[in-house]
Amino acid sequence: MRERSDAGIRSEAVLVLLLILSVLLIIFTRVVEGRMIRERGGRLILFIQRSVGVSLERVKDGFGSLRRLKEMRIQYESVLRTLSDYRGIEREAVELRRENQALKDQLGFSLEMELSNIPARIIGRDPSNLFSSITVDKGSLDGIRLGAAVTAFQDGFFGLMGKVESVGTRSSRIRPIVDQDLYVAGRLEDSRHQGLVQGRGDENGELLMRYVHKSAGGSIGVNDLVVTSGMSSIYPPGIYVGRVSEVRSREYANSLDIVLVPIIDVRSAEYVFILGSSP
Repeated sequence: MRERSDAGIRSEAVLVLLLILSVLLIIFTRVVEGRMIRERGGRLILFIQRSVGVSLERVKDGFGSLRRLKEMRIQYESVLRTLSDYRGIEREAVELRRENQALKDQLGFSLEMELSNIPARIIGRDPSNLFSSITVDKGSLDGIRLGAAVTAFQDGFFGLMGKVESVGTRSSRIRPIVDQDLYVAGRLEDSRHQGLVQGRGDENGELLMRYVHKSAGGSIGVNDLVVTSGMSSIYPPGIYVGRVSEVRSREYANSLDIVLVPIIDVRSAEYVFILGSSP
């Protein structure tokens, strides 16, 4: 009986021991699984944190790049404006040098002229109308008189440009030589043949010299110069009027029609000299 009780006790002890070991194993397993879960969770959280940090850094760098790009654009536009200002200053300096040289040339020519004259500057014209009046900045208070001859200096020639048709106190209006209603007594500089010059009234701004005797045709050539003959009290002799571009001879006419290109280009003239006036 005692042996059976001892065997039963041992069996119960072994069972209790196994139960304890099972409980301990379960507890150990759960502890290990908890640690693994915590480690995995920690790694996941760390990965998320790193990813979020990298993303935030990239976004921050992107905004920084946009800000730097905006600053660079502002600087670039500022440089462009500065460059444009410098170019404008350069253009103004070139224009001032050109105008200064032109004034020196005009002043020197005015001083060398034997005829009494008043230099004036063109301040108004109609660019679309070649035959319109031209306004200058001198008037009766400056000594300008009605009907005075107007000349200009251009490309080395002292040429006729027109005459004064109206005079104000501080400005005057000039009728250009290309106008059909303006007549000038002219003479061919080489052959000495005389005629009457007037504007043709076309867009080319040419002149027409008439009443030159037909017998003079053989002595007239292209590029021959025509000057004022002095047969009028308005225009002094020897002022260049135009250059021959064409000679026309009609069978039924006794005179020639000579087409001239004006010595002075009315459209590009800036300064004039008004003759027969005294300041």
